Amino acid sequence: MPPEAVPILKRHGLRPAASATFNVDEARIRIARLQGVISSSWNGIDLAVEYDLRRITLDQIEKVTAGAGLTLKGGWHRLQRDWWKFGETNELSNATRSGDGACCNRPPARR
Repeated sequence: MPPEAVPILKRHGLRPAASATFNVDEARIRIARLQGVISSSWNGIDLAVEYDLRRITLDQIEKVTAGAGLTLKGGWHRLQRDWWKFGETNELSNATRSGDGACCNRPPARR
C-alpha cells in the first residue's frame, strides 16, 4: 500500500462549554456525516471524535461544531486543541514530503 493511502488516525475529546451541552447531539450527528470521520460519540463530558487526518482536520471538525451551535470550552482546553492542530499541520507536511527522511539523516556526499 502506498504511504499516501495509509490513514493517519486521530482521536480527540472536544469539551463543550458548560452552557452549550444542549447542542451536543446535533454536533455529533453533523460530525458523524463528514467524510473522513470514523466515529463520534458523547460520553457525558467530551464529544469523542475519531478521524483520518488525511481526509479531514480538527480545524474543519471545529467549524462544523460551531455551525451546529456548539461552543467548545476555552482556556486550557482551547490551548490543547491549538496544540493538536499545530501537530496535525506538521504531520501532514511531513507526510507529503518524498524521500527517506530529513536532510540531516543523510551523510554528506563525497566529492
